[in-house]
Amino acid sequence: MLEKLAAALAVPELRKRIQFVFLIFAIYVLALHIPAALIDHNAANRLLGSGVLNAIDVFSGGALKKFSIIAMGIMPYISASIVMQLLTVAIPQLRALSKEGESGRRQISKITRYATIGLAIVQAYGLYALFSRGAPGTPPAIQPGVWSAVTIVITLTAGTMFLLWLGEQITEKGIGNGVSLIIFVGIMVSLPMQVTNMIQELQAGAVSPFGVIGVVLLFLASVVGIIYMTQAVRRIPVQHVKRIVGNRMSQGGSTYLPLKVNTAGVIPIIFALQFQLLPQTFAQFLPPTTPMGEFAQRATLWLEPGRSITASLIFASLILFFTYFYTAIQYDTADIADNLKKYGSFIPSVKPGRETAQYLDRVLTRITLVSAVFLAVVALVQYWAPTLTGVQSFGLIGGTSLLIVVGVALETMQAIEAQMAMRNYEGFIKPGGGDGSVLANSPAARAGASAGPGALTGARR
Repeated sequence: MLEKLAAALAVPELRKRIQFVFLIFAIYVLALHIPAALIDHNAANRLLGSGVLNAIDVFSGGALKKFSIIAMGIMPYISASIVMQLLTVAIPQLRALSKEGESGRRQISKITRYATIGLAIVQAYGLYALFSRGAPGTPPAIQPGVWSAVTIVITLTAGTMFLLWLGEQITEKGIGNGVSLIIFVGIMVSLPMQVTNMIQELQAGAVSPFGVIGVVLLFLASVVGIIYMTQAVRRIPVQHVKRIVGNRMSQGGSTYLPLKVNTAGVIPIIFALQFQLLPQTFAQFLPPTTPMGEFAQRATLWLEPGRSITASLIFASLILFFTYFYTAIQYDTADIADNLKKYGSFIPSVKPGRETAQYLDRVLTRITLVSAVFLAVVALVQYWAPTLTGVQSFGLIGGTSLLIVVGVALETMQAIEAQMAMRNYEGFIKPGGGDGSVLANSPAARAGASAGPGALTGARR
């Protein structure tokens, strides 16, 4: 690995791109420590015990606890991107736009940016409303008023759009998916502090050495499992017949149609977490003394993932449901079967057309079950680990954070590998892995990349 990285750094163009990525990382860390105006940070920290705010804080690298100018991180863009993916499937005009090539993708990207601004304004005002109300019996973290609201909303919205611009600069001038790398650095920037806190607790006798060893083993097992599932591909053999196109004859032969085992990636966990934390979200804006406020608080405690076996089972069931739901959105087996038939390709021992679509449905159902169970286990590990090990300070075990970190690392390695392959260098990893992108360019959109003449499949973006 180190030899290959040294080989990449020896290439002037690659070295400049990698240096540019680290420059953007440095700018991110600098922005992380620039505090927003009109905020009492001590009072704000007393309000950061909720799962919704902690989820935002994880993606922002602790910026919310510091209430810096990038306190919301890039979460509004994540939400807008997910919504646009769903709307592209549901709305025919957007679906047609997504099939217009680069111009259509640019238009969808433009719409996504506008949606990001709208969501950022709503979320920023929500944070203002929460912090200006304050915890019971304590002064508010932000003094209520029009000027305070306008200042906070403009500052946090501008911070989110600044991060989105940094991500686009990485995509254009660096290596890999810029937005994914911004999320990556936001999560990883808190890792040194977590390790330091765990060592201090060990030295103080607050945790046992066996607990620390258990944390390390769970972390390594989670990383290995995520790498394996991210790279796992179910290869469907495809046979191509010779075809005459104009004055040319295309060659026949056998290739395969790669179906990723973990097609949905981290999206089902995000969906399930937001759905289960809805009562907690409403509880933040309802007076706790009202009947609705009391009901929302009770529902929050009952549904919080990891608090009880019932809540864990509900959380796991939601992940299973959203995994199948998102996979069904990404793959249109009928279109894949039609395109294979159109280009004279077929799966051995399976009739073209409807039977091919049914066969692909059965395969997807089986591999999606494996993916859904794996995602549910990984998501619950982050809640089980503190109870099993007694270590509360190390949060990067399983869950959304580790899935994103490992996925983005693999994606970036593949991007460097692609750059080196163009220069006749041996890559980092063996081919056949798959795309680890968190948000952009769904892997299902390239499901037929290795299907020869049938490459233009019906997999949806």
